[in-house]
Formats: sequence, C-alpha cells, structure tokens
Amino acid sequence: MKRVVCHIFLLFLLLVTGSTVLWAEEQLPQKLQKLTDEAYRCYSARETENFFESIKRVKDATEFSDYQETYYRACSYEAIYMFEYVDRQKGVELSHAIYHHAKDNSSDVGMYFATFTLGTIREQSGNKGLAEKSFLQALKLKEECLPEESAAPCYLGLCEVALQRKDYEEVNAYARKALDEPNIIPMNKITAWSYKCLARYNQGDSLGFEEAYKERAQLIAEHGGQGGLFGELINVYQAKNRKQWTLALKRADKLIHQQNRCAQKATIYEQMGDLKQALYWQKKAREVTDSVQSSEARLQMNEFDAELSLTYAENDAKEQMIAKERTMLFAGGILAVVVIAFLSLIIIRRRIHMRNLQVVHNKLKEAYDQLEETTAAKERIESELRIAREIQKRMLPHVFPRRRDVDIYAMMTPAKEVGGDLYAYALLDDLLYFCVGDVSGKGVPAALFMAEVTRMFRTLVDGRLTPNTIATRLNHALVEDNDQGMFVTMFIGLINLKTGHMEFCNAGHNPPLLDGEYMKVESNAPIGLWQEVEYEGEEVDDMHGKTLFVYTDGINEAENIHKEQFGDDRLKALLQQDWGDARQTSEQIHKAVEDFVGGAEPSDDLTKMCIKMK
Repeated sequence: MKRVVCHIFLLFLLLVTGSTVLWAEEQLPQKLQKLTDEAYRCYSARETENFFESIKRVKDATEFSDYQETYYRACSYEAIYMFEYVDRQKGVELSHAIYHHAKDNSSDVGMYFATFTLGTIREQSGNKGLAEKSFLQALKLKEECLPEESAAPCYLGLCEVALQRKDYEEVNAYARKALDEPNIIPMNKITAWSYKCLARYNQGDSLGFEEAYKERAQLIAEHGGQGGLFGELINVYQAKNRKQWTLALKRADKLIHQQNRCAQKATIYEQMGDLKQALYWQKKAREVTDSVQSSEARLQMNEFDAELSLTYAENDAKEQMIAKERTMLFAGGILAVVVIAFLSLIIIRRRIHMRNLQVVHNKLKEAYDQLEETTAAKERIESELRIAREIQKRMLPHVFPRRRDVDIYAMMTPAKEVGGDLYAYALLDDLLYFCVGDVSGKGVPAALFMAEVTRMFRTLVDGRLTPNTIATRLNHALVEDNDQGMFVTMFIGLINLKTGHMEFCNAGHNPPLLDGEYMKVESNAPIGLWQEVEYEGEEVDDMHGKTLFVYTDGINEAENIHKEQFGDDRLKALLQQDWGDARQTSEQIHKAVEDFVGGAEPSDDLTKMCIKMK
C-alpha cells in the first residue's frame, strides 16, 4: 500500500493544488479559462504532447498579466508532470525555475507554488524529511501572503509524509486540519477521510476504520466520483478489515496499477494463511518492478546501439570512398606509372598530413574549450565557496555578552573554504546555554550538516531543556534519513549564572579543560549514529572563579611540517597560565597553534570557546 500511495500521491498533489480553482478561475476570461481546462484535461489523460502545448499557451497568456496565480499554478503542473512522467532531472530544473522567477519578481504567490512543488518532488524522491520541511514552509507562506488559499493540499501532503514513517496519530491530526479548512473542496474531503481510513486500519482500530469509511462513502455519494485519489484501494481495505477475503480479492482485481494489485493480493493470501499463493503474488509484484527496470534498460541499450550503428555507417562510407579513389589512381597508373605514382604519393601524403593537422587542430580546440569551461567552472565554484564561507561566518556568533558575572568568547577558523566545526550560545535570563561541535568530514557536506545542527540546537534551547535531553533529541532528529552516515561530536553546557551550577553533556567530544586540567567526562556516543542512544548528563556544583576551555580536535591534533602534533600537553600547559580575559585567552591559544603549524597545510578546522566565571 505504501508504495502505491507514493505512486499516485503525485497526481493527488497536482490536482489538489488547484483547490481554490473554483473561486479563482471563475474570474478568468473565457478564452483563458478554456486554455486552463484543456491543460488540466490533458494532464489527467496523460496526453503528454498536448499537455505541454496547452500549458505553454496558459503560461504565455498569463506570465505578464494580472493572473499570476494561474501562471504559477501552470508552472507547478508542468514541473510535477515532467518529474513524474518524462524526465526527473528536467522536472527538478523546472521547479527551480519557478523559484527563481518568483524571487526575481518578488512574487509571494510564486514562492508559495515553488515551495509546494519542491515539497511534492522531494516526497516523490523519498526524502520525506525535506518534503515535510517544504510543506510546512508552504503553509507559512500561505498564512502570511495567501489567506484565501486553501491549506488542505499542504496538510494532505503532510499526511503522506507521516503515513510513510508510520506515524498514524500524525496522519489523523493532519487529516483533521485539512477537514477543518473552511474552503476545502469535496475531493480533498474524500482524500482526508481516505487517510483516516488507512491510519485507523494500520492502528488495528476496526471500529474506527468503519466510521471513517462510512464518512468517506457518504461524501462520494453526495459528490460523485470513484473515491478520488485512492479509488478502489480503500474498498479493498474495507473487505480486509471485515475479513471478507473473497470480496477483498475481487476488489483487488479491479485495482488499476498491476504492482498494487499483486501486492494487495499477496497480503490478502498471507492473512488467509495461504502462504503459497502469498509468495506467488509477492514474486509477481517484484516481477512487475523488474520488468519496468529491464524495459528502461533495454530502451537505453537500443539508443546506444542506434548511435553505434550510425557511427559504423559513417565510417564504412568514408572507407569506401577512400578505396574508390585508390582504385581510380591505380587504373590511371597503367598509363603513367611513374608520374601518377609520384603525384599520388604526394597527394596521399598531403592528405594524411592535412588530416593529421586537422585532428591535432580539433584536439587542441577541444582541449582549449575544455580548459575555458574548467576555468570558468573553477572560478564559479570558488566564488560560490567564498559566498558560502561568508554565510557560514554569519551563522556563528561574533558578538558576546558583556556582563559582570561571566566572560565568554569563541572563534572558528575553517581548514578549507567552509568548515564543519560549530559553536553557539544563548542567554535566557540567567541561564547560559553553549555548545561546541565537530562534524565528521570536511568541506561543503560538513558545512551543511553543521548548519542544520546549529539551527536545531538553537530551537531546542528555547525549550530550556537539559543538555543531555538536547543531545538525545538532536540524535533522534539527525539519525533519520542520514544515509551518508554523518555525525557530530558535541559538548553541550548550561550554566546558572546566579548559582554557578553547570550541567553538561559530552557527546563523544574532546574533554574540555577546567582551570587548566582535563575534565573526566562520560563516554557518550557522537550524535547522529545510532537511534536509541540515551545521553547521560553530568554537573559541576560551582563555576564561580573558574575558567572553562572547550575546543575541537583541530587544536590538539594540529601538525607541523614534521608531522608532529600540537598535543594535549602543550594545550594543558598553556591553559595553566593566566592570559587575561576570555578573548585574550582564545587568541593566545590560536596564535600558539598557528606558530607551531608554521608553513604546513591546515588539516582541520580550529575552534575554541573560553568561558570565565567571576
């Protein structure tokens, strides 16, 4: 069921995006109304060529008109159709084009549709985390800029995300929000009740399923149709809920999608206890998927074969022409062997020479063009990385509080254009939250992960949670969809500036130094690796008059040209001296590391935070 809902969800999103078409499109001129109706008809019928022609006419007619909502909705239809049925990469490019067009024209309507379209494509790509983020952003834009636009499509998109991660309570909650929308259209109502059916079935709530199914059936009877997005699928689930297996099989046979039909029959036979038939239909479901993949592979191979055949034909024609010229020269040589042979030799050598020169010229031109492209790309990447570095710098605090009871300063120097180290602090009344972290890896991926961790830390701090709770919740959020296996070590602290009491949690990070001595800390795991980790917190009774120095391993593992490391002992010896305030102490440590490294290439980011309690 899950794969099928994902398959047909795209069509649903596209259709429900027009949830306010009834009130918006009624105001369109008659000619434009006909164009939009034709485009949407072609979409439903999957008449690809006619659809793209119709949608282009709609866009041309509305791009520079007062009907911006119609224009951006048409762009959204085009991008999603391209992504699902034609070319995924082009679909993504079209979704980005909507965003850039909206941004260039400062269009709130365009930004809404761009965000919603991106969420749809992300959901179809299986990236439910980013899809959820896009739908929530679209909801925010709707509330701020489009109060008359229905929020039901966004809520139903969130239903699908929640259904995929099996959070059935959340499915019910979002479906209820969609139903509470004042201007929800009948199709969206039916879809919302369909999600309620699926959630309650998967929760084992048989009576709840029947209640939801009754509401859905009543809506279908009032407004017509075959059940909207889910069609006969919900009827299959009704028969399964009632354990009417024969009826369930008959209904499953009516399902349009073959893969869906096979998958449902497999589950029905499994629940009937007929494991042989269940296995048979499971294999059939896999064969459907394999056949699609193999047909795509055959199509690619046929295209490649056609290109090779064309190349062979061209080469054969050239060889035949050369052979014909040589035959004519040989026949003429009977009359004038010496002269013609001599001339032929010159001609042949000249041709070979010119051909070689042409080959060399073409290769040089190609190499020069590639050099120009590479140089331009390198300059563009370097420019983008410089911008990214500036953005990352702005994300880290550069202004620190001036108080009589505490002195805090932090700094980060990336080894590359962008880094993966982070630090942050938040002052909530007399509570000082702070953290220092080191993301696995280097460069842009680490920088993106660092930005996400920093954002989540600031959000969790607002809830005034304990450091170990913050670490646990960060871990839970970062483990999900972490296919690249990235993680972050962190030291998270909370100081009550009145009492001096400090709570902290060390998540796989280097132990900090307290008054020049390394602290003994719990060996918690880094954040982002394992789902079920519960992080342990620790505490220091009184921080008054003490100096805390938190750093990343770029400090103690910094190497000079002889591959010697700066080491823990050097760092400890430096921090046993009084260098002044928190800023002076941080800068002195930084200078000492730089002097030690000398001309060696930096191997890691350098990050440090110093807190002095008074």
